[in-house]
Amino acid sequence: MGSNLGSFSSGDNFPDLSPVGLVQSLKGFVGTGTLISPTIVVTAGHVLRGSYKAKAPVASEWTFLLGSDSLKPTETYSVSEVILHPGWTARLGYEGGIGDGDVLGLDLALLRLGSPVNGVTPARFNTRGSELIGSRLILAGYGSIADGKRGVTSVDNFDRLAGENTLDRVVETVNASNVLQDYRGGVLGIDFDSPDEIFNSLGSTSSPIDYLGSGSSAPKPLPYEATTAEGDSGGPAFVRMGDIWKVVGTVSYGTKSSVYGDVTVYTRIASQSDWIRSYLERWAPARRTGFGEWLNLDWLGNFSIYQGNWVFHEKLGWFYSQGNEADEFWAWQTGIGWWWTSIKAYPYFYAYEHSHWLYFSDEDSIPSRCRFFNYQINEWEIFEH
Repeated sequence: MGSNLGSFSSGDNFPDLSPVGLVQSLKGFVGTGTLISPTIVVTAGHVLRGSYKAKAPVASEWTFLLGSDSLKPTETYSVSEVILHPGWTARLGYEGGIGDGDVLGLDLALLRLGSPVNGVTPARFNTRGSELIGSRLILAGYGSIADGKRGVTSVDNFDRLAGENTLDRVVETVNASNVLQDYRGGVLGIDFDSPDEIFNSLGSTSSPIDYLGSGSSAPKPLPYEATTAEGDSGGPAFVRMGDIWKVVGTVSYGTKSSVYGDVTVYTRIASQSDWIRSYLERWAPARRTGFGEWLNLDWLGNFSIYQGNWVFHEKLGWFYSQGNEADEFWAWQTGIGWWWTSIKAYPYFYAYEHSHWLYFSDEDSIPSRCRFFNYQINEWEIFEH
């Protein structure tokens, strides 16, 4: 991948890469992982256990490292639990003992950290939406440095590097007729196009690769065209979906040696989202501020979670919310009753009891006294708690 030179601030064109870190063992094995909650990292199963003969991973032998102001990882977090996808573990006994979960889209694992990460906003991931072929994809990781013509030029890399590519294949469930349905995941595919446009490994005239199926692909590279290399395993593929950068896949394997024409296959996250979400704490995308138990959700602001599904917000005050979705939820509040809001709707609220919309004035509100514009009566209202 290319060196991260110049200005690449997160926003519409680039995702926030601060939750992307280095997965490392005491034995020197290296991979890439992405923080998806303050305590959970998603990576590839083969990073932790790559063969049937390999021993089950011991959590205390693994660490997760994140960068702070520099790209090099500087903050080390212990791992308290390694959670391999059950499908990956089951498939390790096949294909001569090296596993074929990569081909089937089951190459996935989670790391539970010994302590939560403060000051870093976890990455959001795709839970149910269909990725669009042709979308611009941002990949990142700690893999070897490679050149499209020569392949790997340096294996000694501890910088987080990033690049872009075009999403060429989306397979929500692999078409493996001889495999049980529970052992079929989803995969995504990209190819590494060259400046002279002579390589097009996922083009309409190319032979299908594994379970990626047939399709078309433009041979013209993007300005920061990149592929993956050893060490990028488990690293994220970000795609902007509905104006939000989401992790759609984790690096599973490549077809060549990081040269032009290489194809990278990703485990599709949305195909395993229920399994992933079963291990996440509530309000997973919220950043721990480091000030007591205060959390920050980039669109909602600062709040703390209390027992019994009660939440105290810095401006809204107390509200009750039972669901597990952080970017779209229902809540109950004194004076208003049940209301709904989301990352797309906020600061607009839908008040259920009277079937009308409210606009929340953040600047004019304090926890005990919230100011809303009521569109049903076209007047400002004050709700005291």
